[in-house]
This record gives sequence, structure tokens and C-alpha cells, in this order.
Amino acid sequence: MHKKLYLFLLLIFILPPHIVHSNTNNIIKEDQGTLNILNNYFSKKLLVGKANLQFLFWNMYDAKLISESGKYPSNKFALILKYNKNFSKKSVVDETINQLQMQKTFNETELEEVKVLLNKAFREIKKNNKFIGIKNNNEAIFYFQNEKVLRTDNSEFINLFFDIWLRKDSQNPKFTKELLGKNKG
Repeated sequence: MHKKLYLFLLLIFILPPHIVHSNTNNIIKEDQGTLNILNNYFSKKLLVGKANLQFLFWNMYDAKLISESGKYPSNKFALILKYNKNFSKKSVVDETINQLQMQKTFNETELEEVKVLLNKAFREIKKNNKFIGIKNNNEAIFYFQNEKVLRTDNSEFINLFFDIWLRKDSQNPKFTKELLGKNKG
């Protein structure tokens, strides 16, 4: 009994605090369906950052970025979007294409390929619906409302898609910094 108490006190007073105490800021709080999906791809799930996107007075969606290390960049991460209002599938596909075109000029064939992928990935969105995009090395897997809707190994599409939110020159730098965990406070 005394040895256990001595060891416990030794751990508390001698070891650095980050070893003894867990970082509760990195704990992932999600519904069981989302956790089940994440468990299929991640041995550890640590929050890199989170952000809320607002446009004028509309609260559009909440986003979380998760990786095993709690850092970005990483070859394996998840982007979770929880929508705070209804959106039509067409509006989401069209806006995503606009965001992709800010990064690259597509020829007609490439644009059609992108439209096919996005039409597989997105559905009609109702308030509180969730979209999960997982980058797992050279592939991406997308879920909508816990249903796998797309798997692709199109690396250019994968990088452009996630860079909508994660690139340094994104349309909303403050949002991106929060999502990347650089505006913690």
C-alpha cells in the first residue's frame, strides 16, 4: 500500500505536468455514430482545432479537424462539418466547385469529373446533419449522416477539396487558423 502511495506522489510531484495530466482540450466530443466512423481509421483521436463559419448573420456550420497526433499537417486526418442550417445539394456542390476553382482552373473534362465526385459526396442537408471527410494517406473517404458516400484516390481532388478549409490563403483565414488550432485561447 505504501509503495503505491509513494509511486503516486512521485508521479505527481516529480514528473512534468504534461505527463501526469491529460489535455482535456483535445478530447473529441461527438455522437456515437461519428465516433464509430473515426474509430475505423484512427487509433487515437485528438482535436487539432475547431471553428464556426458564419456568413453575414447566418450561422453556416461548425468544423472540427482531428488527427492522431493532434497536429496538422498530417497524412491522416478527419474534417467534421456539422451544419447549422438547411442547404440544397445543388448549392453545396456549386459552392464547393467555386471554392475549388479559386485554387485551380479546370478544363471541361476535369470539371465534369469533379461534379461527379461532389454529387456522390453531398446530399440535401438539414440542420444538424454531419459530413465527415477523412484523408487516409493517398485516399479520402466521405461520410454523410454516418453513411459512406464516396471513396476516392484522386489525389488532386483530395488535396484541393481539403484545402478549401486548410490552405494558408483560404477564403476565411481566421476560420482556417482556428481549425488548424493556431488561435487557441
